[in-house]
Amino acid sequence: MVTLAPMSSECHETATVTRMLPENRVEVVVKRSEACGSCSAKGACQALGGQTKDLVLTLENSSAAKPGDMVRISISESAVVKASAILYLLPALGLLGFALLGNELAPLLHLGSDAAAVLGALCGLCLGFALSWLVAKRVEKNRHSIPVITRVIHFDSDKSSR
Repeated sequence: MVTLAPMSSECHETATVTRMLPENRVEVVVKRSEACGSCSAKGACQALGGQTKDLVLTLENSSAAKPGDMVRISISESAVVKASAILYLLPALGLLGFALLGNELAPLLHLGSDAAAVLGALCGLCLGFALSWLVAKRVEKNRHSIPVITRVIHFDSDKSSR
């Protein structure tokens, strides 16, 4: 009987703790060029913010990390895919759907079909972005969609010993 190793269902990355925050939270910085480099959803990560800026996150400090420590953070691949869909798919569907609707409603609006389609597309795009923002705020509260610190990799030697 052949047993297959389970596929990784999480994206892992190394981050540096920059400061302590109230309520057992820390601010971490992930170097964008390294972010999700080994993850199968890396295209989505790169699409979410490009590769040039560092990613600053506020996370729960479940590993007792201190400023200067290197930590490993993880997020489920499905959360990355869902975030990509919310960010890109809803505005695109709004744009296309409302462009078609505008084209069909052109006679009622006393506009040419092209003008009505462009007006509908702009309205649909704005509505899609607004809907994406609202859905993202709701998803943000889901603990499965938030990166977590899984362990401290390297303690900052300049800080007090543990």
